[in-house]
Amino acid sequence: MHRPYGPLEHRRAAALLALSILPAAAAAQPSSYPSKPVQIIVSWAAGGSIDTMARGFARAMSQELAQPVVVENRDGASGMIGTAATVSAPPDGYVLNFGPITPITNALHLVSKPAYGIDSLEYVCQVFENRFAIAVPQNSPYKTLQDLFAAIQASPGKLSYGHLGVGSITHLSLETAIQGRNFSVTGVPYRGETPMFLDLQTSRLDFGIVTVGNTLATSRPVRMLAIISERRHPEMPGVPTLKELGLPSLQPALVGLMAPKGTPAPVLAKLEAACKKAVETDVMQSAVKTLRDEIVYKDRKAFTQSVMRDYEEKGALVRRLAISPQN
Repeated sequence: MHRPYGPLEHRRAAALLALSILPAAAAAQPSSYPSKPVQIIVSWAAGGSIDTMARGFARAMSQELAQPVVVENRDGASGMIGTAATVSAPPDGYVLNFGPITPITNALHLVSKPAYGIDSLEYVCQVFENRFAIAVPQNSPYKTLQDLFAAIQASPGKLSYGHLGVGSITHLSLETAIQGRNFSVTGVPYRGETPMFLDLQTSRLDFGIVTVGNTLATSRPVRMLAIISERRHPEMPGVPTLKELGLPSLQPALVGLMAPKGTPAPVLAKLEAACKKAVETDVMQSAVKTLRDEIVYKDRKAFTQSVMRDYEEKGALVRRLAISPQN
């Protein structure tokens, strides 16, 4: 018959139990982070400009964190599938998200019952800005944005332009630029930039809203009339910005690193510090050069402020345009 433990044996058993769980508890402490590989979810398809940037960033972060950093693509629903997967992950710093903030600042205004909110993520650092431009075919008669706007005004409803869907940053960018003008144009939504480029190149479209870096990196022959930004693009120094032309400009698509809400502050601090160093590495600079773009770094505080501003700005636009949220 097994006899009950006495007081001394109870203390010994408790001490042994504490010792047995000590390594596991230590491994879970933020001070030891990271103690295993880190996963970065990219909410966009493999092979695109965001994926290229993410893989360069992952290699650079791996060097800084001294752990493998693995990219997993979970595309679909304008980035909301991958974002939702990140939000639902344990907030321990081992599942992160890299990409544009549009699944938060845009999509949340366009879906009636989103799986997450703007406060469901921690905004660790911004890496670069995905800037857009108003572009026309190479053989277009419109040499400047003023030429294009004059043609739109002279022929209401006749000119067509390509964008990436109602409520997308490309659609809202044009709406912002032409607000206050009595313009009528025919918008043609596309599921991806490649088919839009084909129609733009062959003059099936009169103009389109294109990604500057992606356009330059793939040498697609179009003529850019204006950069949708407050500053010129380094690879296109001769192309004016909307601001220079006296037109309102939507904030570019901000791209950065995000973590699930509730990630411990020490872990966020380590990620922020690693991010700052990562963007300066040769690995990251090579990825940026491939895309013919540039790093636009912001720390956690500045990035968070930009996200909140962008969310409010996009919400006001969606309401002004009376775009109804979809189920």
